[in-house]
Amino acid sequence: MKADNTIYLIGRIREKANNLIISELKQLGMREVVPSHGDILVTLFKYKELTMTKIANQIHRDRSTVTTLVNKLMKLGYVETKKNPEDSRSSLVYLTQKGKELESDFIRISNMIFEIEYKDINEEEKQVFRNVLKKIYDNLP
Repeated sequence: MKADNTIYLIGRIREKANNLIISELKQLGMREVVPSHGDILVTLFKYKELTMTKIANQIHRDRSTVTTLVNKLMKLGYVETKKNPEDSRSSLVYLTQKGKELESDFIRISNMIFEIEYKDINEEEKQVFRNVLKKIYDNLP
């Protein structure tokens, strides 16, 4: 049997990054926000308002997962929904003022993680690493 610990390492890297994000968010008093909420918030920072389906497509999650995450963010006061004027069957999700205020903290945390993850790694190594990860991703069904 051929085996290595590549997938294991990828999983542990994600776990460590998520723990770092959670720690940073807690220091900012956001104990209830978790990394999976970040995908939605960052998408809304960029696009301002989207349907649940478009958010799901952007973050590569199923719509039911996005609905659950958006409902939690609504309870926390970070997002709200309104009827979609282009399609009455759907709603648009958008950031509240409280949600918009998170953007600078998210940018800071994202930049910090980038600096940590690529410490002592040059541009050529970064590119090779990204290319190999993309190939592994494309190889898996």
